[in-house]
Amino acid sequence: MTLDQAIRLKTDLLLGGLTISDDALTTVGLGGLEKTFWVFEMTPVAHPTTGDGTRPLPNDMLLPYDLYVDVRYNPDSSYEVIKQGDRIALLQRGKELCEVRWANRPDFYEKQTRSGVPMKKVASVRGDCGLRLCYDNACNYFATGEQCKFCNIVPARLRNRDHVVTVKKAEDFYDVYREAVIVDSVCSHLAITAGAARDDGLGHLPAILEKLQPLLAERRIPIVAAITAPLRRAEIERLAELGVDAVAFNLEVWDADLFAQICPGKQRRVGRERWLEALLEARDIFQPGRTLSSFVVGLEPKESLLAGIEHLSQEGIWPIMSPFLPMVGTSYEGAAPPAAGWMWDVHESATDILLENIPGIFSDEMWEGAIGICPSCTTTKLFFDFMRRVAPRENPRRALSPESVVAVA
Repeated sequence: MTLDQAIRLKTDLLLGGLTISDDALTTVGLGGLEKTFWVFEMTPVAHPTTGDGTRPLPNDMLLPYDLYVDVRYNPDSSYEVIKQGDRIALLQRGKELCEVRWANRPDFYEKQTRSGVPMKKVASVRGDCGLRLCYDNACNYFATGEQCKFCNIVPARLRNRDHVVTVKKAEDFYDVYREAVIVDSVCSHLAITAGAARDDGLGHLPAILEKLQPLLAERRIPIVAAITAPLRRAEIERLAELGVDAVAFNLEVWDADLFAQICPGKQRRVGRERWLEALLEARDIFQPGRTLSSFVVGLEPKESLLAGIEHLSQEGIWPIMSPFLPMVGTSYEGAAPPAAGWMWDVHESATDILLENIPGIFSDEMWEGAIGICPSCTTTKLFFDFMRRVAPRENPRRALSPESVVAVA
């Protein structure tokens, strides 16, 4: 299996999901890292036993070339994970493709915060290094029926009540950060997000960051905040003052008409013009390459998407790409995902544009996670993998990395 074949396999698994045998499920939640639906329920079909957390799915799966991929359950998939003695294997239509492994489970998953909340319900791990915090699993757009049509943050919270605490207290996350970053030192990046706040601002994120300051002074790790574009420049400046290294204000789609149709709350409450203005402000406050905007790849034609990637990257804004998945609980539930070949072509063209316009993002510094995410914890996306094709390097290996796997076919 070549690197390209491994990336194509990851693409298939992100778009089409997999099934998993009962025997393979028994290996999860012990040494293997179990899935917590920390923001979305990123699966086309809800697994019948995962909602209460008693029979969890694995969180991420390690493929050859140290590629991590988000595990997405789909009983109609041609891919299946089975247990064979002491090993776990990925099959397609009964033919083994490779051995796979789950990311290792951190010790802090067994601990509680000072208020008695299990730490894994406050923040979770992605891949083998990424600490993830959704500080508020509510979104004000759902209250008015103006949520983004591809999003299920609120339905996911309601269906999987045992997975997370809806609103995270600053002191609880302080306890998690201390365990995961300082005491055990297993997480090397922090990504923060939330649903849209009621005041169209930062919500209680500043309070969390303010509480964290003593620990950040003891050990700083790169932090990215993926949030609604603030209405006021001062709020972006405040994030920088509090230690955030990068921000992501996600446009989701570039075409103006589709933006209004697919993201009605963002259009009405913030507006596309202000969104673009906030991205430029953030670029100036941080620096080129440390302001990001995600596009959901598959919601608009290739030409429109690439036009947006061209425009933003020329401005020094890093457009990252999230393959579209028709998730449960969204307006698109039951729809077909984009074709894998189309997804490949879009990513290949987009990578060429990024290399031309913002070559600095291909640096070792960015690869190691200076923007709060890295290839080893970005398990739901492909953009790092395509960057690796044009700037060859090994994926980082971290404290929670299991032993590498190799393909057998």
